[in-house]
Amino acid sequence: MEKTITYFYPDETKASHLKVFQDRTNQIKAFYFTKEQIKEIEKLDSSTNYAIYFLFDNSDSDNKKTYIGQSINGIKRIFDHINKKDFWSYCILFVTDNNSFDKLTIDYMEYEFIKRFKQSSFVLMNKDPRINEPNISMYDKPNVLSYIKQIEFLLSAEGVSTHTVSPNLVDEKFYYPKNRNYKSRIFVKEGQFIIAKESELRRPVPSSEFWKTGNFFTRYNEIIDSYIEDGKVTEDNGILKTKINMAFNSPSRAAELVSGRSTNGWNFFEDLRELKTLD
Repeated sequence: MEKTITYFYPDETKASHLKVFQDRTNQIKAFYFTKEQIKEIEKLDSSTNYAIYFLFDNSDSDNKKTYIGQSINGIKRIFDHINKKDFWSYCILFVTDNNSFDKLTIDYMEYEFIKRFKQSSFVLMNKDPRINEPNISMYDKPNVLSYIKQIEFLLSAEGVSTHTVSPNLVDEKFYYPKNRNYKSRIFVKEGQFIIAKESELRRPVPSSEFWKTGNFFTRYNEIIDSYIEDGKVTEDNGILKTKINMAFNSPSRAAELVSGRSTNGWNFFEDLRELKTLD
């Protein structure tokens, strides 16, 4: 089924930093803005309605971070995050034209999106994420789920997906480390390099703590800790194992998580370089 999204740019000189978009057959409207443009959104219609919002960091495309929240005052809540949460660079805020969201609706959407993002490749930045399902009636739930489906569609238009990659094990080609001491495998799908579920990861090698350049040791330990906290990775007797398929934009990020070393992913995985010759 085809859908059409209409985009509105309040300032054409800041098109990549400030935009409003909507499927005009639906009441849900999205405001996209960078941290610097937040005051411009406040001037727009519906921006102070009941809302659910997502804070994103685009500084590292292979370590995607998000914070999920809700607001009874729309954009006004985001002002609280300017200084208190410094990780984010842009926000996508969702409201309805007729302010049809209510407190229970945004409570439930926040809960549901936290659950979904925990199973994605994103690192969830909520310190105390909602884990108890709000008590919503069986009559209201279908309507709220339709809101969630529409928001997922609008998020996907901006390249944000909450879906876990599920390969067809019969059809996918897997690539294995040349060094068989690493018990992992990846596959490639839609331009992403995906560490397959049940693959083993390794923490950074101890010597990386003393490398002169970069912060490999600290950064990768923090990434793995966040994966464990979100349930994407388990650690049992020092063995780290992925519980979902985890997608990355480069093979090197996958290789570094698998090996615990700074390495070129194209060379790390056997036969992977053949994909470059197909470009």
